[in-house]
Amino acid sequence: MIAAPIQKVKPKKATVKFGMELAIESGQLTAVIVKGSGKANLEITLEWERERQEKVEP
Repeated sequence: MIAAPIQKVKPKKATVKFGMELAIESGQLTAVIVKGSGKANLEITLEWERERQEKVEP
């Protein structure tokens, strides 16, 4: 899913961070009433290096 675009731009380094947060809330009747929520995020960092060009003097 994300590999093809990353391979296309050819970075020197790629880092992927995945974060997840879950929360569960319970009421008086825990077995019957449970409320939950969740969040997720994805951070992708791509790095490139410039090639050093040697100076040619006449």
